Amino acid sequence: MTPLAVGPVRLTGPQQEGWACALCGARLYTDRSLGIHRILSCGQEIDIELWACAPSCAAAASARRPRH
Repeated sequence: MTPLAVGPVRLTGPQQEGWACALCGARLYTDRSLGIHRILSCGQEIDIELWACAPSCAAAASARRPRH
């Protein structure tokens, strides 16, 4: 089990389900796995795979910005 790299945080439903980045919360279009992590959900420990922006959150954010 890998400890959560971002420290103790509250993950949203979309972050837990893999629809949003576990690090920055952005909607995922291209992603990379952060591995399987144990989190506390509704009082129970569960193992989930977390996903993040690829290649990085900053690069993904700049790709989503409209170009003028």
